[in-house]
Amino acid sequence: MYNHYFLSCGILIWKKQIPIQKAIQINYQLEENEIAVEPLPTADNRRLLLLYEASEGGAGVLKRIVDEPKALPALARTALEICHYDPDNGNDLHHAPNSHEDCETACYDCLMSYSNQPDHLYLHRDLIKPYLETLLNSQVICSPGELTRTQHLKQLMNLAGSELEKSWLRLLEELGCRLPSRSQVLIPQCHTRPDFIYDEPYHVIVYIDGPPHDYPERQERDSQQQEALEDLGYQVIRFHHRQDWEQIIGRYSGLFGRQSL
Repeated sequence: MYNHYFLSCGILIWKKQIPIQKAIQINYQLEENEIAVEPLPTADNRRLLLLYEASEGGAGVLKRIVDEPKALPALARTALEICHYDPDNGNDLHHAPNSHEDCETACYDCLMSYSNQPDHLYLHRDLIKPYLETLLNSQVICSPGELTRTQHLKQLMNLAGSELEKSWLRLLEELGCRLPSRSQVLIPQCHTRPDFIYDEPYHVIVYIDGPPHDYPERQERDSQQQEALEDLGYQVIRFHHRQDWEQIIGRYSGLFGRQSL
């Protein structure tokens, strides 16, 4: 399976041909053929550039760029250096460290390569400098679907069945954690409507257990429903109203992906 995580998370490089591909290769020590770039929607109508992991299975670096808050600014910094600019002050260094000839618009040390020879006439490092400088101060904010994170959070809040569930969502937002994919979805074969679901690749059910779940008969029903969900392949995580929720989030950091927003 090829890793198209960059596209699915909506991180697309707009219009300009920039050396993000080379920066990824340098920062994550990848071979040149491990990261590929394609113009979208067509080669003659370039609105976006799609970066994806070309090797089967992938190295997982694009997921890291999405999950790690400082990854994209670090790539922008490397890309500026590739284009012969000092990322600290923006000064034009004019050429690569080991070169003695000035680079006017593009050279084989920055934007040019044998694979993009048809585009050499259109490459200009000065044109992409402002865009890369903007990325230096950028941050990736993930959303589970097509909506923005803010819109998705609002939708989850509107569907929340209790104030306790809303408090849990607020905590996720405060900590910069990954939001659930869906809320209040009936799973009829298990006779339950989970508070939240993390869809593939996580396949996780989350319950926010308020005081009614303290009673033995309710706990018995919860246990039966959890067993049925686990038989379907779900992992079930419960947040009891008396527990330390941040500790639980820390225990499942691979799911919640805590970061600072």
